[in-house]
Amino acid sequence: MRWLISLIIVAVLAIALAMAGRYDPGYVVLVYPPWRVEISFISFVLMLVGLVVGGVVLLRLAMLTLNLPGIVREQRARRAARKREENFVGGLKAYTEYRYQDAEQSLGQWQGDDTRVGVARVLAARAAQEMRAVPQRERHLQEAAEHGAELAAQLFEAEARLDAKDATAALAAIKRAKEIAPQHTALLRLELKARQMTGQWDDVDKLLEALMRGNALEPGVAAQMRRMAYAENLKRRAEDDRGLLEYWKKIPADSKVDPWVARAAARAFMQRGSHDTALDVLEAALNREWHEDLAALYGEVRGSSPARQIEQAEKWLHAHPRDAQLLLTLAQLCSVQELWGKAQSYLEASLAIAPSAEGHIRMAELKTQSGQPGEACRHYQKALVLCRAQ
Repeated sequence: MRWLISLIIVAVLAIALAMAGRYDPGYVVLVYPPWRVEISFISFVLMLVGLVVGGVVLLRLAMLTLNLPGIVREQRARRAARKREENFVGGLKAYTEYRYQDAEQSLGQWQGDDTRVGVARVLAARAAQEMRAVPQRERHLQEAAEHGAELAAQLFEAEARLDAKDATAALAAIKRAKEIAPQHTALLRLELKARQMTGQWDDVDKLLEALMRGNALEPGVAAQMRRMAYAENLKRRAEDDRGLLEYWKKIPADSKVDPWVARAAARAFMQRGSHDTALDVLEAALNREWHEDLAALYGEVRGSSPARQIEQAEKWLHAHPRDAQLLLTLAQLCSVQELWGKAQSYLEASLAIAPSAEGHIRMAELKTQSGQPGEACRHYQKALVLCRAQ
């Protein structure tokens, strides 16, 4: 459409000039002795315009000729850049398509600006890791750090070390990365995993607090990790009376009645000889939520008042009359008090509900004590059968 409009304009101008030349009486005389040239004014104007246009064209051609080497170099650079772009995109595509060998070769050799070279080397290192090519991975990570992708390189180094169960090396990489980005969320997650592997549960507590403040963990996952941290820290403090009590006081009330935490706390207090405190812990947890493992542990505690334990366990029995483990616990507590008749009744009730190796062993011990070796052997045999079946 544009060329058609231009053609119409040129045609109109040509017609206008032709009509002007036909009726214009003016002329121009050019004298250069001994020559004399006389032309119409219109012809002179057209010739002058032609000279100007021709001069401009010749000047443009001369400049184009002089700039030709630079133009060729620019075209070659553009072709090379386009080729690099294609190689880079091809490497990314290979990586996303899980063609790790192609991705490692393409991205590991790619050359361009430093920013993308660093990214390419990190992805090449990840591809090498998928192929278990450790030397290539280390080489790519070193090059990535040299080209400005040090944070990405250290993050992947920590991740790779954790996959290899080398928590010490992972923590070293995490330390280097934290110098660049101290509050990086993914970095804190990796550190949390490394601290768990090395048993640094005080640090796990702090990291969980930071991640939960940033809403960086799923509530269920955070709760599970938190209860594990509490339990492990309680176990570690079982040799320190003061430290154990101080740490127990810092634990939130809701977590104290968690079965996992309560079990760890009760065992820690039992190890220190604080059996009454262990009883308080177990009773609080069982009163909130029934848990058979805690009921079993309740029978192992030797508090200052065994009668109180029996009374409490019998209260629970009203709410859980068919709990075989609670019946075993009551039998154990009655045996401690030498209430042999009640102990046998509770054992028989437990075995009637859910036969167990522990129940038959306790019954065998009771029969042996009461002078019934034949019955004791029969229960030992049943316990052996159940153990083999398990």
